[in-house]
Amino acid sequence: MKSYQELFAELKRRRVFKVAGIYGIVAFGVLQAADLMLPRLGLPDWTVTFMVALVVLAFPVALLLAWAFDLTPEGMKRTDTAAPGEIEGIMAAPASQRWPAGLLALVGVLLLVGSTWWIARRTAPAPSSRTAAADVRLALAEAAEDDRPSLAVLPFVNMSADQDQEYFSDGITEEILNTLARVRELKVAARTSAFAFKGRTVDMRAVGDSLGVQYLIEGSVRKADDQLRITAQLIDAADGTHLWSEQYDREMNDVFAIQTEIAEAIARQLRVPLGLEDAAALVTPTADLEAYDLYLAGRANIRHRGAALREARALFEAVIARDSTWAPAWAGLAEASELSTWYPQAWDVRLQNGLEEAREYAGSLMDESVRAAERAIELDPGIASAYVALGSVARNRRQWERSEQAFLSAITLDPDNAEAHQQYSEMLGNMGRIAEARVASARALGVDRAPVRLLNRAGVLWEDGEPEAALDLLSEAFALDSEGTLYQLGWLWQEINIELGRYDDIFVHAFADWPEARRDSLLEAFRSQDPNFLPAEYADRTLLGGVSLYLAMGRKDLALEAIDGFYRSWPTGNFGMLWVPEFDSIRSEPRFQAILRDMNLAGRTVQRTPR
Repeated sequence: MKSYQELFAELKRRRVFKVAGIYGIVAFGVLQAADLMLPRLGLPDWTVTFMVALVVLAFPVALLLAWAFDLTPEGMKRTDTAAPGEIEGIMAAPASQRWPAGLLALVGVLLLVGSTWWIARRTAPAPSSRTAAADVRLALAEAAEDDRPSLAVLPFVNMSADQDQEYFSDGITEEILNTLARVRELKVAARTSAFAFKGRTVDMRAVGDSLGVQYLIEGSVRKADDQLRITAQLIDAADGTHLWSEQYDREMNDVFAIQTEIAEAIARQLRVPLGLEDAAALVTPTADLEAYDLYLAGRANIRHRGAALREARALFEAVIARDSTWAPAWAGLAEASELSTWYPQAWDVRLQNGLEEAREYAGSLMDESVRAAERAIELDPGIASAYVALGSVARNRRQWERSEQAFLSAITLDPDNAEAHQQYSEMLGNMGRIAEARVASARALGVDRAPVRLLNRAGVLWEDGEPEAALDLLSEAFALDSEGTLYQLGWLWQEINIELGRYDDIFVHAFADWPEARRDSLLEAFRSQDPNFLPAEYADRTLLGGVSLYLAMGRKDLALEAIDGFYRSWPTGNFGMLWVPEFDSIRSEPRFQAILRDMNLAGRTVQRTPR
């Protein structure tokens, strides 16, 4: 015991306890300041780790120096051997004189260890790779179960002298968004939701609340000949503070490097790993900058839907003619071709022979989509949008197993791909798997609250027996779809209101272009439940030729005829309508079962959310 006490007395005499305490307290302050300031100065995370290592390794050195040397007015001198009786005097001193030095040392050591542990815990990278099973779980998880840092990329402002370059700034925004979406540890809001704020001066906190994200990225683009200036900044949506900003002045041929650098900087600021050995793998560049410009214009046309899809296909074909080995161009052509099957105004020909010719032409578009998607995957197996196109075509052709495999591949590659979740939701709904479709549609809407996602979600809720909730979403979609691009909104609105018997409400969002006499005749048919009052034009303005009305009239024969005629004639179709609750009364009818067999749905039963 005496030697133990002598050691502590010697440590006190040589002021080792005092140095340990002061060192720990100062180190705690230094490390906290470094953790706070170094990332904000744009320095990489390893600088914080380096500071921690330096401070920890210097601690024993400081103790050894304290043991061996004394700091005197004459400078650093070697510590003298204890004078006779000096150690005994320290040991004999009251506890009130002996304990403070030891407690100071203990506090210093605890502060040093605690600050080191805290910073190491914060800066430790998350696992950089996931198992395939984990990827699927993330892709199919409920939105509330996803705890990754969330962000949205707001539309970059076009600062170019030529205002026609706005498609370029919009395209750069989408490319940065897509680059960040490939960082698996980030949850990135879809383009459509963020672009709702384009051209608006709004409080960043309100934007964050609206989009349901923690962080926002905004910036600007200026393009002049082959010179490019891109500014970007990361904002904390909780309080509007700027966490990071950078300006990139480069030549156009560095545009892909800029996208990678921005993604790296954002990931560094949010302390998440890129998940890739080489950051350059976040983007898929082309050496032909003219092709890239055409590609961005093609993406802009895809976003507009409708007749613009025809121009989108032409632009992607032009890109491929310039660079036939660039996977995104082939994937864009695949998307545009499949989407065009739903928009006759985007077709290249004026059909003369009715639905038979329409089926043939839509079939050729789907063939083109498959060829383009397969070429894209051949060039880049990790391109999710190509799998979305394959899944959509297989669904349209009622190849259910092949469709599901493609959609699962897409959402595993890109868990935040709203289009993949929506199209997968439609496939599940078409098969009568309504409860699963509800989860997928919620995931799509959680990432991207766009009109087309609201339409999809409303359809699923209707199929799941919640018409009131469906109407609420449709009202929101109508408000957002100011140009009236989604004609399907009016179709679904009237079908649900007919089911609910709210005939007057139908005209709030449907048949606005009809003359008053025709609308009065239609209303009379609804109220009297007499099909003789139906205008001849009515069958062309409904989802299934007025099935809801026929069922309300008790005319199962007319309802089945309308369903049969629609699904046998139209080149693409939303088969989820087969599973709405109002069809429960006729689903066992032989003619309805024959329709299910023709749709490759024989033996399937509806699976709604348990209540």
